[in-house]
Amino acid sequence: MSLTIYSTISLLAVIYCTVRPKILNTIELMMIFLLVMYLDSNMMDILMLNYKRIVLGTTNSARFTFYLTFIVLYPLIIACSMDHIRKVQIKFIKVLIILAAVFSIVGLEQGLKLSKVLTYNHWHWSYDLIQWLCIYLITYYLHSLFRKLVLKELKH
Repeated sequence: MSLTIYSTISLLAVIYCTVRPKILNTIELMMIFLLVMYLDSNMMDILMLNYKRIVLGTTNSARFTFYLTFIVLYPLIIACSMDHIRKVQIKFIKVLIILAAVFSIVGLEQGLKLSKVLTYNHWHWSYDLIQWLCIYLITYYLHSLFRKLVLKELKH
């Protein structure tokens, strides 16, 4: 059941992010996508393997659902929200977009927990919120540095 729900959500997210007009170019979107996957996979490795705070389900559908969400869905949410941020000039709206992206990821992780894909051991949703807010802010900062570097190279 969770595989069907999360694969449908992922498919809708892929279609939405593909069809809508984008401000960021493909290289920037790929950099954001890969950076989010890298940061999230390292955090999950530390939490799952070293500290045993999060336990992955044993069924194949649970594992596929987890990897689908953390390889496809979460980076898409962050990449699309960063693209939306580039369109908006009002700082308050930018903060709301960031919070909406982070809360949607935390909500999706709570759905994984409720559908028994993940089991939390001494882990709480507020830790997920802090983790994803940090991942988002690191990605946003590194993306802005990347843009400055590209613009600097183009001027020379």
